[in-house]
Amino acid sequence: MANEEFHLREGSPEDFPILARIDASVATDWVLYIERSGGATEGTVEFTWRQVKPAGSRRGIDTTVSLDELKTEWRRSDRLLIAEVDGVAAGYLMLGENWNKTAELTLIIVDSVSRRFGIGRRFIREAEAYANKRNLRGLQWEVQNDNRNAIEFAISQGFRTTGFHDALYRNDDLARQDAPDFQGIALYLTKAIT
Repeated sequence: MANEEFHLREGSPEDFPILARIDASVATDWVLYIERSGGATEGTVEFTWRQVKPAGSRRGIDTTVSLDELKTEWRRSDRLLIAEVDGVAAGYLMLGENWNKTAELTLIIVDSVSRRFGIGRRFIREAEAYANKRNLRGLQWEVQNDNRNAIEFAISQGFRTTGFHDALYRNDDLARQDAPDFQGIALYLTKAIT
């Protein structure tokens, strides 16, 4: 599939059942492992890639949870873009404006079979155009630290790691990074708009 083989269209809540069926699973055998040392205010944080799960491990997003998440994210988004290939949804991007003059990629999902064909790059260009039109200073994106493909994609598009939240999902996220059912730590990525 080349860039010309997909097109973007505006979406709405009526598209949610279709979007919830997109295969958003990700490989999880690698984790951008986060280690903290030192005290509560002065210390060191180190990020290193570690293979902590069996090769080929995958994490999917449950359809029911995904519908709920779509509804929640829609409430804080201004725009929904859907990428289609031959009339079938292959990915989507939800964008919103944060209080801090940044655009947030609230959801960016590309179907597993449609990855690496330019849809994600086009979504980033659309997010940049959205931010430029509103005179926003940058893009923000939260990715879980067990989603290596998304992290490496974001870095390739000019994002950088700006922080993490090790108690967003559970109170013991750092201690659980080796656990078989680990679902990731919130990693924050930012791209400046110039």
